[in-house]
Amino acid sequence: MISIVLRTTIMFFLVMFALRVMGKKNLGEFQPSDFVSTMLISNLTSIVIEAPELPLLYSVVPILLIICYEIFMSVIAKKNEKLAKVAYGSPKIIISNGIINQSVMKTLRFTIDDLLMAMRSKDIFYLEEVFLAIVETNGSVSIYPDPSAKTNIDKADIPPFSIIVDGKTRYNNLGYINVTESKVEKILEKENVSPEDILLLMIDGNGQYNLSLKEIL
Repeated sequence: MISIVLRTTIMFFLVMFALRVMGKKNLGEFQPSDFVSTMLISNLTSIVIEAPELPLLYSVVPILLIICYEIFMSVIAKKNEKLAKVAYGSPKIIISNGIINQSVMKTLRFTIDDLLMAMRSKDIFYLEEVFLAIVETNGSVSIYPDPSAKTNIDKADIPPFSIIVDGKTRYNNLGYINVTESKVEKILEKENVSPEDILLLMIDGNGQYNLSLKEIL
């Protein structure tokens, strides 16, 4: 029992040291390489705690190596922009002036729901409110609202709900905005499109809608 306590204590402080060296405040700031390092460190830590018969160095040495690799990559990436892009990627614009960049969305394997969730997390419900949305290298989405949105958008008491997403209808959301299916059909007829042609159709409580058509990629 004493051995397990000592091993756990040593590994706890070693992992704390590793995270401090990597300089990340929380998991949301991790780059892909940081996440991989953290997962490996976690697994290596559990090995010597769950198997007391193994020497402590079986985990300590690999963890110290991972820390060295992480520091080495960070230093090299700062000096070499091309390597930094390969290792960490680069930010990509996924929404510009309220228009979804579908090629970027496909490349990053983002879904419409991912985008809408990112917008809602910033208290943005209208696509027209987004001047610029950028997917950062750690996967988070930064949004710069359109400065003129407050005066140009007539917001309803009930925010927009997604009614058609990637060609599939979500008519169960119509009840939230007091809109009927016939209203949606009239919109489709007016725009001369079918649901299969639509990437995103959002309608608010006032019946105002925003329609994004699928692009051929």
